[in-house]
Amino acid sequence: MISYFLRSLIDWVFRKRSVGLALVRIGVPLFAVVLTGLTLGVTIPSSQGNYIFSWDSSGSAGALSWGVFIIAIIIVFLGISLIVRDIRSESRKKVIVIEARGLRDYQGQSLASAVPLSIQGRREQVTIDLRKGGVADGAILSPDAAIRRLTNLPDDLARRCDGLDRSDISFVLGGLAPVPFLFLLGVIVDDESRTLIMDWDRRQHTWRALTDEDDGNRFVVTGLDAINTTVKRVALCVSASYDVLEADVQMVESDVPIIKADLVGRNTHSHWSESKQQHLAQQFLDIVMTLAQQGIVEISLFLAAPASLTLRLGTIYDKRNLPRVEVNQYEASDPKRFPWAIRMPVAGLPHAELMQR
Repeated sequence: MISYFLRSLIDWVFRKRSVGLALVRIGVPLFAVVLTGLTLGVTIPSSQGNYIFSWDSSGSAGALSWGVFIIAIIIVFLGISLIVRDIRSESRKKVIVIEARGLRDYQGQSLASAVPLSIQGRREQVTIDLRKGGVADGAILSPDAAIRRLTNLPDDLARRCDGLDRSDISFVLGGLAPVPFLFLLGVIVDDESRTLIMDWDRRQHTWRALTDEDDGNRFVVTGLDAINTTVKRVALCVSASYDVLEADVQMVESDVPIIKADLVGRNTHSHWSESKQQHLAQQFLDIVMTLAQQGIVEISLFLAAPASLTLRLGTIYDKRNLPRVEVNQYEASDPKRFPWAIRMPVAGLPHAELMQR
């Protein structure tokens, strides 16, 4: 607790906005004026001569100096009390940092160490290592075991949040893992609490927030007009980084309509805008809601997207009111291209399920 208090105090010193710190910054110079015996003087010229206003903190204006000294003490102590109050308030807040590790066998920088200081509260790192059970060149060898690790997360989060007010809890999400697991992690956490999504910058080799400007590029959606009342299942192909190829999709979904959402100007570095991701997530949600209104009850999702966008799409997927959804895993070396998928715990399904092909 002491180490947290000291770290919080250091954070406050370097924070731009703090009423308490502002008062301390005002009061300390007043101490300097009084204690160093500084003499101040102002001369105002006029037609009748100069008007001179002066104050000698060590001379005849001793009473005034004492008055300034007392005022400085009051200002500084008030500022310190406000800082202590705010730090105590922050100590009630909790930031649960959830990091999924599911690609190469490499530790690297932890997500918790990169969380911005502006996110107030005690950090609690929750690392979900999906690699246990085997990883070969980034491919999960035992996806069912990895699913079981994720299914334990809700109980863990409930324990960590027990007794805390919802307003005092925030989440930070990030991970390097196959798309179905990241989407599932998003579904589990959902968007009912304050959530910051971060991503791994492969060029800078660090975690960072989505701080770039919105370039205005959005999904171009095709195929919705082919849906009729007899269709109950569709394949939804979302290309936000790489291309989801229709020929690959038809290997596992040969007899269902294909809906496409292709991001204009897509590449592996076109996702670093929070505003852009929010708009893309809304587009995705609008597509799914449209499908639900047209009577679709099952969606087979083929998603090629950066980790942060994948997490975001999972968080916004309504667990009760949207169709069942399966998120497919792409493996370029597998002749089926999509050898397995995870059926998400939505639309009445209590637990995530592995679907092998």
